[in-house]
Amino acid sequence: MPVLECSRCNELYYSAHGSTELACDVCEGGTWRLFEDEVSFARVSGLARQPQPGDHAALVYTDLQDAVAFCASYLEDGLRRGERLMVAVPNALREALPAERLDGAVILDAEQIYGPGFDPQRVGNDLAQTVRELGGPVRLLCGPDGDAAADIDAGQWRRYERIAHELVLGLGHTVLCVYDGRRLPISFSPVAVETHPLICRAGGELQRNPDFRYRPAAI
Repeated sequence: MPVLECSRCNELYYSAHGSTELACDVCEGGTWRLFEDEVSFARVSGLARQPQPGDHAALVYTDLQDAVAFCASYLEDGLRRGERLMVAVPNALREALPAERLDGAVILDAEQIYGPGFDPQRVGNDLAQTVRELGGPVRLLCGPDGDAAADIDAGQWRRYERIAHELVLGLGHTVLCVYDGRRLPISFSPVAVETHPLICRAGGELQRNPDFRYRPAAI
């Protein structure tokens, strides 16, 4: 029998017909990852995930080349699927990405977005509006620079990620948030783990995040 995984809270369900029409009993979400040929929650929990619309994932890294390889593959997959690309990452990462992966992408200034006067609600809403204006499916790669993040309180950043999670689900786009463990404040990595249903560590496979804790956020 197929297994369903809620994209909002990661709850797993068995589904006799693989239907994704019902709402999650835990969070009332209606966006699902479907595993058609699996019969075990334990096995599904260990499988690698492929980013899809409604996914809000995190990449936590300390080696720039690990991040470049993973992000380049993420962007390439979006291009194959006909998705628009939007990129707002630290300069060091953006400049290291292959130019062909950024061809046609909307490039935003991460230092400006996450810089002085950072407000979780405003930034979330502004990014969401940019996505709406692009139309069609959008694949977003984003994350703050260490210098900008130094002025952001961890509580503010946690609220931002929870707002972003709801916006991702509501708009049905795909998001990968990048966390440079070398440069970001030490308090940011725990927030990444708490607020993303899917996670990649050090450029490995994208996995279900067992430490994710869903908390609703008003948007």
